[in-house]
Amino acid sequence: MADPTRERARRPSRSRPTARRGRPARAGTARRAGTEEGTASRAAFTGRAVVLAVAIASVMLALALPFKVFVSQRHAIGRLEQQTAAQQARVDALKVQQRTWQDPAYVAAQARERLHFVKPGETAYIVLGDPASATAVAPGAAPPTPRPASHDPWYTQLWHSVQLADAPPPVKTVQRAVQQAVGSPAIAPAR
Repeated sequence: MADPTRERARRPSRSRPTARRGRPARAGTARRAGTEEGTASRAAFTGRAVVLAVAIASVMLALALPFKVFVSQRHAIGRLEQQTAAQQARVDALKVQQRTWQDPAYVAAQARERLHFVKPGETAYIVLGDPASATAVAPGAAPPTPRPASHDPWYTQLWHSVQLADAPPPVKTVQRAVQQAVGSPAIAPAR
Protein backbone atom coordinates (compact mmCIF):
# COMPACT_ATOMS: atom_id res chain seq x y z
CA MET A 1 0.00 0.00 0.00
CA ALA A 2 1.01 3.55 -0.67
CA ASP A 3 1.98 5.92 2.09
CA PRO A 4 -0.84 8.43 2.66
CA THR A 5 1.55 11.23 3.59
CA ARG A 6 3.28 10.95 0.24
CA GLU A 7 -0.01 11.05 -1.59
CA ARG A 8 -0.94 14.19 0.24
CA ALA A 9 2.36 15.81 -0.55
CA ARG A 10 1.98 15.12 -4.25
CA ARG A 11 -1.50 16.50 -4.50
CA PRO A 12 -1.66 20.27 -4.73
CA SER A 13 -3.70 21.97 -2.05
CA ARG A 14 -6.97 23.30 -3.38
CA SER A 15 -7.44 25.84 -0.66
CA ARG A 16 -4.28 27.77 -1.49
CA PRO A 17 -4.31 30.29 -4.29
CA THR A 18 -1.91 29.75 -7.18
CA ALA A 19 0.02 32.94 -6.47
CA ARG A 20 1.42 31.49 -3.24
CA ARG A 21 3.02 28.52 -4.93
CA GLY A 22 5.50 30.73 -6.59
CA ARG A 23 3.94 30.71 -10.01
CA PRO A 24 2.60 33.97 -11.29
CA ALA A 25 -1.13 33.95 -11.86
CA ARG A 26 -2.47 34.64 -15.29
CA ALA A 27 -4.74 37.61 -15.81
CA GLY A 28 -7.57 35.56 -17.30
CA THR A 29 -7.28 32.93 -14.65
CA ALA A 30 -7.51 35.49 -11.85
CA ARG A 31 -10.58 37.00 -13.33
CA ARG A 32 -12.23 33.62 -13.69
CA ALA A 33 -11.21 32.53 -10.21
CA GLY A 34 -12.48 35.80 -8.72
CA THR A 35 -15.79 35.37 -10.45
CA GLU A 36 -16.12 31.83 -9.20
CA GLU A 37 -15.10 32.88 -5.68
CA GLY A 38 -17.58 35.80 -5.69
CA THR A 39 -20.39 33.52 -6.78
CA ALA A 40 -19.45 30.91 -4.23
CA SER A 41 -19.13 33.49 -1.44
CA ARG A 42 -22.46 35.06 -2.37
CA ALA A 43 -24.12 31.66 -2.36
CA ALA A 44 -22.48 30.80 0.98
CA PHE A 45 -23.48 34.18 2.40
CA THR A 46 -27.07 33.70 1.27
CA GLY A 47 -27.14 30.21 2.73
CA ARG A 48 -25.68 31.49 5.97
CA ALA A 49 -28.20 34.30 6.06
CA VAL A 50 -31.05 31.84 5.58
CA VAL A 51 -29.73 29.61 8.36
CA LEU A 52 -29.27 32.63 10.61
CA ALA A 53 -32.79 33.89 9.85
CA VAL A 54 -34.28 30.45 10.56
CA ALA A 55 -32.33 30.24 13.83
CA ILE A 56 -33.47 33.72 14.92
CA ALA A 57 -37.08 32.94 13.97
CA SER A 58 -37.03 29.66 15.90
CA VAL A 59 -35.57 31.40 18.98
CA MET A 60 -38.23 34.10 18.75
CA LEU A 61 -40.97 31.49 18.44
CA ALA A 62 -39.52 29.59 21.38
CA LEU A 63 -39.49 32.76 23.51
CA ALA A 64 -42.90 34.11 22.41
CA LEU A 65 -45.05 31.91 24.68
CA PRO A 66 -42.92 32.38 27.82
CA PHE A 67 -42.91 36.14 27.20
CA LYS A 68 -46.70 36.15 26.83
CA VAL A 69 -47.03 34.17 30.07
CA PHE A 70 -44.64 36.60 31.79
CA VAL A 71 -46.67 39.64 30.69
CA SER A 72 -49.99 38.09 31.71
CA GLN A 73 -48.56 37.12 35.10
CA ARG A 74 -47.29 40.69 35.64
CA HIS A 75 -50.82 41.98 34.93
CA ALA A 76 -52.29 39.41 37.31
CA ILE A 77 -49.80 40.39 40.01
CA GLY A 78 -50.69 44.07 39.58
CA ARG A 79 -54.40 43.27 39.84
CA LEU A 80 -53.84 41.16 42.95
CA GLU A 81 -51.77 43.90 44.56
CA GLN A 82 -54.66 46.33 43.99
CA GLN A 83 -57.09 43.84 45.51
CA THR A 84 -54.79 43.36 48.48
CA ALA A 85 -54.55 47.13 49.02
CA ALA A 86 -58.35 47.48 48.84
CA GLN A 87 -58.88 44.62 51.27
CA GLN A 88 -56.28 46.04 53.63
CA ALA A 89 -58.11 49.38 53.60
CA ARG A 90 -61.37 47.54 54.35
CA VAL A 91 -59.72 45.67 57.22
CA ASP A 92 -58.46 48.97 58.64
CA ALA A 93 -61.96 50.49 58.38
CA LEU A 94 -63.45 47.43 60.12
CA LYS A 95 -60.88 47.70 62.91
CA VAL A 96 -61.88 51.33 63.45
CA GLN A 97 -65.55 50.31 63.47
CA GLN A 98 -64.75 47.54 65.95
CA ARG A 99 -63.10 50.07 68.27
CA THR A 100 -66.18 52.33 68.11
CA TRP A 101 -68.47 49.42 68.93
CA GLN A 102 -66.38 48.62 72.00
CA ASP A 103 -67.49 51.96 73.49
CA PRO A 104 -70.55 51.30 75.78
CA ALA A 105 -72.00 54.79 75.16
CA TYR A 106 -71.96 54.21 71.38
CA VAL A 107 -73.64 50.81 71.79
CA ALA A 108 -76.39 52.35 73.97
CA ALA A 109 -76.97 55.17 71.45
CA GLN A 110 -77.24 52.68 68.59
CA ALA A 111 -79.64 50.50 70.58
CA ARG A 112 -81.89 53.52 71.23
CA GLU A 113 -81.75 54.68 67.59
CA ARG A 114 -81.97 51.40 65.71
CA LEU A 115 -83.86 49.13 68.06
CA HIS A 116 -85.93 51.78 69.84
CA PHE A 117 -84.72 50.67 73.25
CA VAL A 118 -85.59 52.92 76.18
CA LYS A 119 -84.22 53.13 79.63
CA PRO A 120 -86.44 52.14 82.53
CA GLY A 121 -88.92 54.88 83.31
CA GLU A 122 -88.81 56.48 79.83
CA THR A 123 -91.72 56.46 77.41
CA ALA A 124 -91.00 55.75 73.73
CA TYR A 125 -92.87 57.59 70.98
CA ILE A 126 -92.56 56.46 67.37
CA VAL A 127 -93.65 58.84 64.61
CA LEU A 128 -94.89 57.00 61.55
CA GLY A 129 -94.50 58.47 58.10
CA ASP A 130 -91.79 60.62 56.61
CA PRO A 131 -92.05 64.25 57.77
CA ALA A 132 -89.92 65.35 54.78
CA SER A 133 -92.48 64.03 52.29
CA ALA A 134 -95.27 66.13 53.87
CA THR A 135 -93.29 69.34 53.24
CA ALA A 136 -92.36 68.23 49.69
CA VAL A 137 -95.82 69.12 48.36
CA ALA A 138 -95.86 72.14 46.02
CA PRO A 139 -97.48 75.28 47.52
CA GLY A 140 -100.34 75.45 44.99
CA ALA A 141 -100.95 71.73 44.74
CA ALA A 142 -103.36 69.74 46.84
CA PRO A 143 -101.83 67.40 49.39
CA PRO A 144 -101.84 63.79 48.31
CA THR A 145 -104.79 61.80 49.53
CA PRO A 146 -103.85 59.02 51.90
CA ARG A 147 -104.53 55.58 50.57
CA PRO A 148 -107.05 53.71 52.59
CA ALA A 149 -105.77 50.59 54.24
CA SER A 150 -107.28 47.73 52.38
CA HIS A 151 -107.32 44.13 53.34
CA ASP A 152 -107.83 42.96 49.77
CA PRO A 153 -105.41 40.47 48.24
CA TRP A 154 -102.46 41.90 46.35
CA TYR A 155 -103.89 41.09 42.93
CA THR A 156 -107.06 43.05 43.70
CA GLN A 157 -105.00 46.03 44.84
CA LEU A 158 -102.95 45.76 41.65
CA TRP A 159 -106.07 45.74 39.49
CA HIS A 160 -107.46 48.82 41.30
CA SER A 161 -104.20 50.68 40.77
CA VAL A 162 -104.32 49.86 37.04
CA GLN A 163 -107.86 51.19 36.85
CA LEU A 164 -106.88 54.41 38.69
CA ALA A 165 -103.94 54.92 36.37
CA ASP A 166 -106.21 54.54 33.34
CA ALA A 167 -108.84 56.99 34.61
CA PRO A 168 -108.69 60.62 33.37
CA PRO A 169 -107.47 63.19 35.91
CA PRO A 170 -110.11 65.24 37.76
CA VAL A 171 -111.12 68.58 36.21
CA LYS A 172 -109.68 70.66 39.07
CA THR A 173 -106.23 69.15 38.51
CA VAL A 174 -106.36 70.02 34.80
CA GLN A 175 -107.50 73.61 35.56
CA ARG A 176 -104.71 74.04 38.10
CA ALA A 177 -102.13 72.77 35.57
CA VAL A 178 -103.40 75.21 32.92
CA GLN A 179 -103.36 78.08 35.42
CA GLN A 180 -99.76 77.34 36.39
CA ALA A 181 -98.69 77.05 32.75
CA VAL A 182 -100.47 80.18 31.46
CA GLY A 183 -100.48 82.25 34.63
CA SER A 184 -104.16 83.21 34.33
CA PRO A 185 -106.91 82.57 36.86
CA ALA A 186 -108.71 79.28 36.75
CA ILE A 187 -111.61 79.06 34.32
CA ALA A 188 -114.84 78.26 36.03
CA PRO A 189 -116.54 75.16 34.68
CA ALA A 190 -119.74 75.78 32.72
CA ARG A 191 -122.92 74.64 34.45
